[in-house]
Amino acid sequence: MVAVAKEDLVALYESLLAATPSGEDPPGELLESAAAVAGSADPAIVESLPPRARVVMRLLRHGHATPAWAALIDGATGIVKHDFRATTSSGASRTDWPLPILTAVESPDVFAQFPGFRDPRYGVPDEIYEVGAAIKLRCHVDDVIAGKRPVLAGWAALDVLDTEPTESVVVVARHEGVEISWPGSRQRRPDQVGGSRDTLRRRAWSGWRVAIDPSDLSAAGRWTLWLAIGQRGFSRRARIGKSAGDLAERAVGHPLSRKPPVSLVQGNGGWSLLVAAQRRR
Repeated sequence: MVAVAKEDLVALYESLLAATPSGEDPPGELLESAAAVAGSADPAIVESLPPRARVVMRLLRHGHATPAWAALIDGATGIVKHDFRATTSSGASRTDWPLPILTAVESPDVFAQFPGFRDPRYGVPDEIYEVGAAIKLRCHVDDVIAGKRPVLAGWAALDVLDTEPTESVVVVARHEGVEISWPGSRQRRPDQVGGSRDTLRRRAWSGWRVAIDPSDLSAAGRWTLWLAIGQRGFSRRARIGKSAGDLAERAVGHPLSRKPPVSLVQGNGGWSLLVAAQRRR
């Protein structure tokens, strides 16, 4: 048996998307052959796919061809060109926009609300639509302000989920098993709002701002910096400093506070707070 690679499943998913203009009725033979390929793939490879492709392959592997086809039609909207027989009232060509992935956050799970989700006609188990493991936190730093209470600010978003003003924002500093955290707030970021239906609200509230208190750091050494974002009980964290603007980068290597002496340094995949050992008088 030939091993099925991730690239094979991606190509299979794209070919299934390309077949969606054929109609709303599931093409039985095509889906059967696709299910055979998906079923022979290593489950770990299926679980490494992007959310839409991941759910479709799960559906096919478990014999749910009809909801898989419905999910494919949903995913193809705005991606695959459809030929329309009628024009609009103005005479302009008819245009579809890519559909956002609607989600239901039910901590600790996040479910993709594709056609077929909790539809009693199909009886598909909820876990087939669970995509929480695919969600990552994208974090960027725009500004760093030194002082008695240094401030870090930028944008961050749980990809797939729409940002919300009520999301929790926390900067975490870690050193030898000890964690210190400082809460912050969400900020509206019009500059992060995209022009399509998929991105119109995705990052509208992606701004974050946190003031840290260096006096809370209990030991000298490097404290790695992390940002944690939570929405309705679901949370992810990412290293701060992996992505930063020019203005923020200028703060690296310089003191953030003098009492206690703390500097911002780069290393080990992100930024850290370097706490200098203070001499006893």
